Amino acid sequence: MSKEKFVRDKPHVNIATLLVVFSMITALSFSMVIYESVILFSDSDGDTIADNIEARSTHPLFFEVKEDRLGYQTYETVNGSSASHELGHNLNIFNDGVGGLLEIDSRFYEDVSTGIPNLEFGWNYESLIEFVDSDSNGLFEPATDTVVGLTPLTNMIRVKFGFGIDGQPIYYSQFSTSDGILTVDFYTAREHVLLARQVSTVLAPGEIKSYLTFTNFMPVTGGTKLALHLSLSSSHDLVFSNSKVEASAGEFKAEYELEDWIIRDGSEGIVNTTLPSTTVPVKDASIYINFGSFTNASYDPHYRWFTPPLSRNTFVVNNFPWSYLAIGSVTTVMLVSILYAVRKRPGRVKYSDITLKKG
Repeated sequence: MSKEKFVRDKPHVNIATLLVVFSMITALSFSMVIYESVILFSDSDGDTIADNIEARSTHPLFFEVKEDRLGYQTYETVNGSSASHELGHNLNIFNDGVGGLLEIDSRFYEDVSTGIPNLEFGWNYESLIEFVDSDSNGLFEPATDTVVGLTPLTNMIRVKFGFGIDGQPIYYSQFSTSDGILTVDFYTAREHVLLARQVSTVLAPGEIKSYLTFTNFMPVTGGTKLALHLSLSSSHDLVFSNSKVEASAGEFKAEYELEDWIIRDGSEGIVNTTLPSTTVPVKDASIYINFGSFTNASYDPHYRWFTPPLSRNTFVVNNFPWSYLAIGSVTTVMLVSILYAVRKRPGRVKYSDITLKKG
């Protein structure tokens, strides 16, 4: 009889090995899905922000305190400059005390070592304006309303700077007029914290919360209203809306949010803001925040910014699409199992030549 010689000439793989490999991948990916689901709701410090989100958004803060300036920045400097090629931003609060305005200036850098900002944004607290609202529309309009009193804010001084409020890791500073009628508090933090002032507010790392307090304000005459004049400036065009003023440059964006309510003599009230009426793009402008009539009041706008991630090249395990990997792995295991269960077809059989031997 002739012998058959089996020749395997098709590509092949060990299906059992595939099952083991993809089972391990499936187990890993499902474990990560469960892990993500757990930490998604984990909030160890009780600030309503999940711990995994906080871990990604927390950034360093460095301070420089001088007599007329308070500086916050996300990068470290030596002799006033940084040699590190990194993203960063800084914010400076200037106050000369006598003859100078309270000025806030922020700058955002693609590379802090260059010293050249990609975006600049800031504002000055110019004056308090007491006026008669001629058309009763709740807005101070310089062209039509009558000014009965104007107080330049050239006497703002820093009275406080410190760390820790209400048990929260918050950095704070306070500035006040010499007569104490107006105080402005600023708050910032390295991480998300719960700041309880008018209402419980989450303070994010990428923002400055301000809190304006008026104490024992006495109007010149009855029936008048009070407005705060702010002058804004930016290296790029300012964009105005009813709720905010913003400027942007690529991935960098600065946003001054205008609150529409105030605590006025113990009751909530409405705040309107007079914005520029021009449609021509501007980099410098004035706005007037109209507080109404009161003796004591508090108002809390805040300033936030948006930048690219400070560490672009950092890989975060949680960012990997584990749920998709789990679905793909399960599908693959099922397909391989089906193939394994199906009866395998033999390879092609080749018959060798038959040689008949005499004998």
